[in-house]
Amino acid sequence: MTPPPMTPHEADGLHRQGLVAAQAGRFDEALELIGRAIAAYPSVPVWWANYGLVMESLGDVAGAANAYAGALNLDPSLEMAMDGLLTMAEAVRRAGDSARAEAFFRRAIALNPKTLAAVANLGVLLRAQARRAEAVTLYGRAGRLDPANWAHPYNLGNALAEMNRLGEADDAYGAALALAPGRAEVRANRATRVLAMQGRADEALAEIDAVVAQHGNVDSLHASRLYLMQYAPGLTMPAIAQAHADWGARYPDGPAPAVAAPAPKMRIGYVSPDFRAHPVGFFLEPVLANHDRTAFEVVCYANTANPDWKTERLMAHADHWVWTTGLDDEALAQRIRADGIHILVDLAGHTFGNRLPVFARRAAPVQATWAGYVGTTGLPAMDYLISDSRQSPSGSDGWCIEGIVRMPDAYVPWAPPEDAPPVAPLPLATRGHATFGSFNALPKLNAEVAALWARVLGAVPGSRLLLRTPGLDDAGTAARTLALFDRAGLDPARVDLRGGAPHRDFLAGYGEVDVALDPFPYSGGLTTLEALWMGVPVVTLGGDRFCARHSVTHLASAGLSDLVAEGPDGYVAKAAALVADPAGLAALRCGLRDRLAASPALNGVRFTRALEAAFGVMWQRFQAGQGRASFSLSFD
Repeated sequence: MTPPPMTPHEADGLHRQGLVAAQAGRFDEALELIGRAIAAYPSVPVWWANYGLVMESLGDVAGAANAYAGALNLDPSLEMAMDGLLTMAEAVRRAGDSARAEAFFRRAIALNPKTLAAVANLGVLLRAQARRAEAVTLYGRAGRLDPANWAHPYNLGNALAEMNRLGEADDAYGAALALAPGRAEVRANRATRVLAMQGRADEALAEIDAVVAQHGNVDSLHASRLYLMQYAPGLTMPAIAQAHADWGARYPDGPAPAVAAPAPKMRIGYVSPDFRAHPVGFFLEPVLANHDRTAFEVVCYANTANPDWKTERLMAHADHWVWTTGLDDEALAQRIRADGIHILVDLAGHTFGNRLPVFARRAAPVQATWAGYVGTTGLPAMDYLISDSRQSPSGSDGWCIEGIVRMPDAYVPWAPPEDAPPVAPLPLATRGHATFGSFNALPKLNAEVAALWARVLGAVPGSRLLLRTPGLDDAGTAARTLALFDRAGLDPARVDLRGGAPHRDFLAGYGEVDVALDPFPYSGGLTTLEALWMGVPVVTLGGDRFCARHSVTHLASAGLSDLVAEGPDGYVAKAAALVADPAGLAALRCGLRDRLAASPALNGVRFTRALEAAFGVMWQRFQAGQGRASFSLSFD
């Protein structure tokens, strides 16, 4: 005989018994009781929400999310269900499941389009995946839902800046500051992501100085200040070094952690946010690919927010890969100590996403900085700066708190892009006029650079200047750039501006350039190597700071040290002389790729053996209790 149907009162009783069981920690029993109530009366939204809470307690994220969604289907305004669904979205996001997090956020929005947290957090998620156009739409929508909150235009500004829509980004930051005057992170991001990227590094540094003066305890602000100082032509190297040392004095060195002897293998840890298609990624790959795995074990600690195809290649070369975006500094330091790392290598310095506070905690017995920054970190716990004799010439040791390791060739190796187009014929041969160019980022452009480049074009009648970099896609930035040359006395009609492009097309743009002009005081690094690979010689001024000498090293690798000028007059003369000899320039262009391919810069095995030898010296000094000291390596 079929039992009589359950009454609503009886079903509610089951539901309440389930809540009591859940409070007592009997979650399976609670699930069964509440489930029976729902089976009898499936249209009660609170029961579904409580069912979701129990499933959440059991660790069933998908089941909990579906239960919360079921409650919202019945009552889109039920806050406990929406909160639960968003909690599940955040839980899977933190666990690295971005696809499921996105699905949960989108489900919440579909159930209630006015759910601010879902809209805003989905924007954050998509921006982290470099889906910035979608994020911009969501940030705008969040701003309309919550117009008094400064965070929404701030997030919008960040996404727009990353898309090189710099004028719009500036407007968004301005809107955020109107809602929250003086907000430090807004002012700092406007300085670094708009002002600096528009070639207004002096203004950016002045703004950061003002923010640091008010918020001196925020490390990220100090990092921005120290990095921006590198671009300022008016600062001296002693002043820059002192600023780094002053910052580092906040972090006195601690005792080295005890680790087992490196037998049979020495454990090397590389720490970076830039394990991706970034200069660091291109410099590191030849090393990871060529480490002697019989003697070295490699762990990569990746603080990389936007992994890409280069990340996958680097992962394939590492013995161990640790994602660190969810670890705070103390937790990461403890993880590194637990991993028994002998030598820990920083590849970020004071750039965005760095983990210098981990190094300040003395996470490994020996610590070094390499490839990701432009000189000293200023950190007492950083033992070595890996460089070379051209990058860090004699007399520069006093500007580093670290001991300088001078590699026998260049301070970094390089693997050229596999999709680079062939070297194009010399444009001068068919155009009838010389074209000078620079594909460097706009923070490297300043009034002094514009003035010197104007002199170069003045020395070569009819010549033109081609600038190409993503920031020039922005109309306001392009106008400011032309105005900079106008003030330097160069007719803006002689300046051609191009914006960003896919990398192969970007490289193909060198087919329009006869001679590349290096900026100062921050010279080209990867940009110079790419120009040389595309057959374009680079004229550089050099200088006394680390960032001024990248091209000095790379030109030496290619046997072109004669393109390093002694001063502004020499710079003009060398650039003009190159284009005055079209036949000689064409011959140089045709052979430059082969010359670079045969150079030490592209010999990843040679560089890696030298780096491993350097690690050996570092460890020997540590074991002997000798402490840090500069030393040089050479090949017999």
